[in-house]
Amino acid sequence: MKQNGNWSKDLPSLLVQQVRLQWYKDCRGGNAAVQRNQYPRAMRLPKNFFSDYPFGLPIHFASVVQRPDGFHIEKDCRRLIKWKADSTMRLQPFELTQRESGVQVRYRYDWHIGAIPERYTYDKTGQKLPLLELALDLSPGDYGRAICNGRFRDWDTGIWYYALDILNVLLPAAPTNALTSFMDREPSKVYTQIDRLW
Repeated sequence: MKQNGNWSKDLPSLLVQQVRLQWYKDCRGGNAAVQRNQYPRAMRLPKNFFSDYPFGLPIHFASVVQRPDGFHIEKDCRRLIKWKADSTMRLQPFELTQRESGVQVRYRYDWHIGAIPERYTYDKTGQKLPLLELALDLSPGDYGRAICNGRFRDWDTGIWYYALDILNVLLPAAPTNALTSFMDREPSKVYTQIDRLW
């Protein structure tokens, strides 16, 4: 992706936020589902998000767990991830690929991670393949959101849990250091891969 010549070297030309909202059987359905559906799909960036990052791209990761007594933020941090031009960055279950014109986001179903329901597609011969599809094609100035859900089993305990994964991606048209960048407006492009979780 070509960076604007006037862009400040001290600010990222791409903002990425990954939020995982997780819950267990005791919060399925009813009032808990209503509360979950009203939970914000974007969060404020951490205080240090725009501070020094000598390598890589700053990514905001947040993990929120819903329990019967409400929502608990378990993790809210900035991570630096190396990302080279024309390479792919994996933020499961999404992949980001940098292009000359912007960024593409793909949804990739990984069967070995155990997300249920399974999501597949079929090739021309009728062979079943894990779903891999373009979710968002973003150009400078675009704000995109990709959302998917799944049911998982903890490999250690065998306990089932549910997750809603939200990926917010913003290609600012002008340099910004606003911690509310993802909250100041609604996304212009939205992708959903939502299925009924039983």
